[in-house]
Amino acid sequence: MTDAPGKPTTVDEYLATLAPPARDVVAHLRAVVHDTVPGLGERISYGIPTFTLDDRYVVYLAGWAHHVSLYPVPEVDDALARRIVRYQDGKGTLRFPLAEPVPDDVVRAVVERLAARRDGSAG
Repeated sequence: MTDAPGKPTTVDEYLATLAPPARDVVAHLRAVVHDTVPGLGERISYGIPTFTLDDRYVVYLAGWAHHVSLYPVPEVDDALARRIVRYQDGKGTLRFPLAEPVPDDVVRAVVERLAARRDGSAG
C-alpha cells in the first residue's frame, strides 16, 4: 500500500480512524483473530485490516458506523450455518451490529475454517 496522505498503512493507524464503538469492536476482533490462529500476519489491504498466513489473506475486518464486517465467509457445515445466518450480509460477508455483543465463538469458528483453507488443511 502506498503512503498516501490520510490513508492508513497499518492496522493501528486504521483503528485510529474509527469512531470509538467501531474501534473497540475491531480491536477486540483483532485480538480474537490472533488468539484463534497464532502467528497470523496483518496488513492493510483494500483499505481495511487483513490477516494473513504465509503472505496470503485469511480474513478481512472493517469497521463502519453501525456494524463491523468480517470477510469472506467460508463454506460451513449445517451447525455453523445456523449460527451465522443472522449475521450474513450477502454470500461473503458477516455483519455484526455494534449495538450487540459480537459472538466470539462464531468469529473463531469462521476464522479457523478460513485459516485451514489457507494452510491446505481440510475446511
